[in-house]
Amino acid sequence: MSKQQIHGNPIIVIVGSLLILVVVIFYNAIHIVEPGSVGVVVRLGEAQSDALEEGVHLVIPFITSVKPLDIKIKKAEVKTAAASKDLQTVNAEIVVNYRIDKNNAVKLFRDIGVGYLATVIEPQIQESFKAGAAKYTAEALITERSDVSAGIRESISSRMQQFGVIIDAVNITNFDFSQEFNRAIEEKMTAEQRALQAEKELERYKFEARQKVETARGEAEAVMEKAKAEAEALNLKKQYATLELIWLSAVEKWDGKLPTHLFNTPPIPVFNTQVNTESNNVSNKNPNIDTKK
Repeated sequence: MSKQQIHGNPIIVIVGSLLILVVVIFYNAIHIVEPGSVGVVVRLGEAQSDALEEGVHLVIPFITSVKPLDIKIKKAEVKTAAASKDLQTVNAEIVVNYRIDKNNAVKLFRDIGVGYLATVIEPQIQESFKAGAAKYTAEALITERSDVSAGIRESISSRMQQFGVIIDAVNITNFDFSQEFNRAIEEKMTAEQRALQAEKELERYKFEARQKVETARGEAEAVMEKAKAEAEALNLKKQYATLELIWLSAVEKWDGKLPTHLFNTPPIPVFNTQVNTESNNVSNKNPNIDTKK
């Protein structure tokens, strides 16, 4: 069959047109919802109550459309400013992790649309930070950042609950204050560091003083123990010492020389009878000793 015959045959043209129409209808009747998304079904301009889960779905073509809505966790970064409790200007960068509750996706689409980030989320972040910052002094915003973040998260969550937005996390990534306040904080930190250093020095001096006291006490106790030992030794010597032992000790230590006298004559020692006898015996043994003197 020639091309002219085909184009001239109305049956073939109708069948071909019907096939093309069927393909177009079937193509428009199939809709795929990507993972991490839901599909809001809009039929004749009206959003249906049930959203489509991820996967392949058949819809009525031409009168029904499917609007995808991302329900994965997303990040909103907002730069904002507020006044602290002590009226300091605070500039902050806030990062909020949020996601759409799929059960309320249709309501969010109806009430706000797909531009919900700029419409409600960012303004609510700014308002929550202003309200939270007013409860803290500028210094407390720095030292109690985790508490500030928790308070802002609670505030944003309560505000966004009505829109079907779930807040997963709030992080304050940066605080910026005026130059005067930064200088005051720096001076305060310097003063605290100096005070801490002085306290450490004082503790060191106290420790060294205690060491010296303990050393002196130990040395005193050692002296006392030595004195006690010497006293006990002296008492023992007194108990067992006799005149004979004393003279014997003196004789053993004597070098054989008599002490010198003022008039160049040696002094005459006084001995008792018993000692003189022993001295004579010693002098007999030692001819250098003159006992007649």
